[in-house]
Amino acid sequence: MVDEEMLDEAMLEEQGADQAAEQADQARPAAPVAGARRLREALRQGGEAFPAALREADDGLLLSALDDGMPADRATRVVVELVRRAPERGPELADAVCEKVLLARLYLDAGEPSGADDRLRVRNALMLYDGLVRPCAQRGGTPELLACVVPALWAARGGAGREVVRRIVDSRQSTGFGERAWKELFTSAAEECREHEAAAATAARRGMRRRRPRRGEDGGRIDLQPGQLWVSVLLGVISVALVLIVVLAAR
Repeated sequence: MVDEEMLDEAMLEEQGADQAAEQADQARPAAPVAGARRLREALRQGGEAFPAALREADDGLLLSALDDGMPADRATRVVVELVRRAPERGPELADAVCEKVLLARLYLDAGEPSGADDRLRVRNALMLYDGLVRPCAQRGGTPELLACVVPALWAARGGAGREVVRRIVDSRQSTGFGERAWKELFTSAAEECREHEAAAATAARRGMRRRRPRRGEDGGRIDLQPGQLWVSVLLGVISVALVLIVVLAAR
C-alpha cells in the first residue's frame, strides 16, 4: 500500500515536472521574438537606438529592415553593416544573403523615390553588388539569378538600374555576370534598339504622309520655283507686246 502511494506521488511529480518544462519551452521564445521586434522597430525608426540595433541584429533582421523600406541614408548604414560582415560568413550563408539581395534587385526600389535618395540608392546597390554579389558570382554561385536580374535592372523604369549596370561594367573589376547573364543583357539591349528603330521608322512614315499632298486637294495647281516664275512673267510680257504690235499695225 505504501509502495503504491509512493508510486502515485512519483508519477504526479513527474507529470508536474513535464508540465513545467513544457511551459518553460513555450515561454522561452518570447524573449527573442520581443527582442527581434524591438530591433526591427529601432532599425525602421532610427534615433539613438539605431547604432545598437545595427550591432545586435543578425543578417536576416537587417535584410528584413531593407525589405520594409527606410530612408536611403539609413539604408546606407544597414548596407555598410551587411558588407562589413562579409568576411565572417561561410560560403552557404554568403550565398543565401547574395540570393536575397538579388531577389530584391539590390533594393533599388525600396522606399519612395526622390532626387537625392535615388543617388544614394544607386550607391547602396553598387556597394551590395561589390561586397556581396560579385564575390558570390566569382565563386560560381547564383548564375540563374544573375541572368534574370541584370537584364531586369537594365530595363527597369527610372534609369537607376541602368546606371547601376553601367557603373558595374565601367569598373576595372570583373563583372561576375557570366556568359548567360551577358547574353541576356545583350538581348535586352538589342531588343530595346529594335523597338527604338521601329518607332523612328513609324514616325518617319507618318511625317511623309503629312507632307505628301492628297489627290485632288490642290485642284491641279502647279507650284512654280522662283526661276520658273520669272520665265513665265517674261513670256507674258512678250505675249502682251506682240498683241499690241498686231493691234497697232492693223490701224
